Order: sequence, then C-alpha cells, then structure tokens
Amino acid sequence: MRKRLKKCVVKMRMKSSVLSILVGLWLITCFGAAEEEPIVPAMYLFGDSLADAGNNNYILNCTARANFIPYGVSFFPCPTGRFTDGRTGFDFVADYLGLPYPPPYLQPKADFARGVNFASGSSGLLDSTGATQKVISMSQQLFLFEQYSHILTRSNPSGAAQAKLRKSLFGITVGGNDIGSYIANTTTPAEFVTLLLAKFNQSVVRLYNGGARKFLIFNIPPVGCAPYTKYIAYNISHGECLDIANQLAMAYNSASKSLVTLLNEILDGVIIIQLNAYDELMSIIQNPKAYGFSDSKTACCGSGMFNAEVSCGKTNPPNLFCSNISTHVFWDGSHGTQKLYELFSQQIWSGNSSVMYPINLSTLVFRETSLITNGEETLSEM
Repeated sequence: MRKRLKKCVVKMRMKSSVLSILVGLWLITCFGAAEEEPIVPAMYLFGDSLADAGNNNYILNCTARANFIPYGVSFFPCPTGRFTDGRTGFDFVADYLGLPYPPPYLQPKADFARGVNFASGSSGLLDSTGATQKVISMSQQLFLFEQYSHILTRSNPSGAAQAKLRKSLFGITVGGNDIGSYIANTTTPAEFVTLLLAKFNQSVVRLYNGGARKFLIFNIPPVGCAPYTKYIAYNISHGECLDIANQLAMAYNSASKSLVTLLNEILDGVIIIQLNAYDELMSIIQNPKAYGFSDSKTACCGSGMFNAEVSCGKTNPPNLFCSNISTHVFWDGSHGTQKLYELFSQQIWSGNSSVMYPINLSTLVFRETSLITNGEETLSEM
C-alpha cells in the first residue's frame, strides 16, 4: 500500500510540474521574460472542501476526510484528500497561473515557496461549523496564516516577503457548510446572513492586515441542490432542490457582492474578484446537456437515493462509481466532479461580468502587467 501511495505522489507531482511548466512558458511568451519573478508568485487558499487538498488527512480524529479510494481517480490517480475525483477549481487556477498546486499547510516537509493551502473540508465561517468533525475553522486557518506570514516577514526583513504577499492570489471558498448546519441555528435567516457577512468581512480584513491584496472569492453555490441535501430533505422537498438552503445562499451572495464592492473601495490596494458559483452551477443543473453533462441530479459515486444515501467510498464494493465520470455534475453527495471545476476555472479565467465580478482573473493578471509597464490605474477604470 505504501509503495502504491508513493507512486501516486510521484505521478501527481509530475503532472502538476508539467502543467505548471507549460502554462509558465505561455505566460512568459505573453508577458515577456524581463520580470525576475512571476506576476502572481504564489497562491494561498482558505475555506472548505472546495479548496482542501488534504489538510484533514493530518488532523487526529478528523472525520471529514477524502483520503480513500476512489477519490482522486480521474487525475492523480489516487486519493489526496481532495473531495472530488480529480482536481479542484483552485488546482485549475494554479494551472492557468503556472503555479504548482499549493500543498496542505499540515503536510510534513511541504514546499511552501509558491503557496500554501490552509483549507479544511467541512469547515465554515462560524467556529461551530464542523467542530464535531475536528476540522480547522476559518478563524483557525487565518491564525495559521498569520503565524506563517509573521515567520515569513521576520525571515525577510528587506520587505521582499510583504511584496510577495501583495502580488500573490488569496482564494477563499466558504459558507456552504454554515448554511448546511443552519437547521440547528436559533437565529432568524436575516440575522444568520448578517452574522456570516460579519465573519467574511473579518476574514478579508485579517488577511489584508497580513499582507494580502488580491483575492479570488467563490460565492456560495446552490447547496440545496446537492444530492445529499435532496436525500436528507426528501420529506420536505420531495426530491427537488431545498428552497430554504438556496434562499439563504442567494441572500448571502447578494449581500456579499455589495460587501466586495465596498471593500474594493475602502481597502487601499485591494482587488477582490468573485465567482458567481451559484448562478453558474444552477444553470448547469437546469440545462446539463448544454455543458456536456447528462446527469445533474445524482452523484457519480455512492449508492441509494440520488447515490447519496450511502457515501462515496463507503459502498460495497468500496470503489463503486459511475462508468463515465465526466458526464456527471456531482461526484459525491456534496461535491462536484473535476469536469465541473474545470468549467468553473474557465469562467474564473475569462468569464464575463455576469459570472466574474467585477473582472475576471486574466484581466487582473494582465492589469498587473499593465501597471508595471504603464503606471497605476484604478479598478473603476477597467
């Protein structure tokens, strides 16, 4: 088993390295080779299972893990701790930027020179979310980053570390698990959304104070349409999307867009771009064939109702999953397939303003090149 895992790790590193080299060469061709360091030197990730690349593997007694077969089967081709069949959306973003996939912060002897992944599956903006599963809450992730940032800047007193952080990309995807646990919450929906927004605002400001300036945010997807949600809420929604969960997500997303606009205005040097994951995924769910899918209702991996009644990897045989993964929107009861995340990454890189607000990632990257060569310009001028 150890030999197999070692081979998997080697293959994963080789694939990541080849992709990074190819995209890096493309970026050099586009931008020129005059710069001593890349436009985006590193990527730092925070949030939940949509970003986690294996931190939960290293947490004692953590019950939210994806380090078993058949997770990772489409790319690595072994379980890495990612909650999908292959790469996450942020892995694809790293490919676009010519960066290696940021390793988990808790991974022993990991190379953090080009980024760090602090995300933890099942975590949320609220400390209570995922606490019984022994995951790393968002506030704990921020504390770990602050420790990392302090050590980084202390070891580079010339200011090079802060300059690197200002140029780096900070990715956040969080909030879905908070909504998923709302049933146990005693606050009103409005109070709940306000609480989440306050936590989100605090998170961005803490990262800003730690040196972050460029942010890529995922808004909350339609969690009420996930196969597992439809299964556990079948008596309420009768197999359709759970409205209350989606309404909470929409309320939060609307308010968070306004907050992003405000933060872009008041935080000096900040550029926050946001993926409209909710509308993008809902469009795919409602019209899967237009995006190359044939199934947007059931999970590829699992069994029972919506293939979510028995969790992925917990079936008999344990590696039971659909024959053509790329035709499914959902890999397991709560997470998308690699194919879905690839579509997300394409929108992140080049999507229009209905999907990426206020600008897409390629515009942000090319904007930085323009600033270097032509002087400063404001976000409102783009």
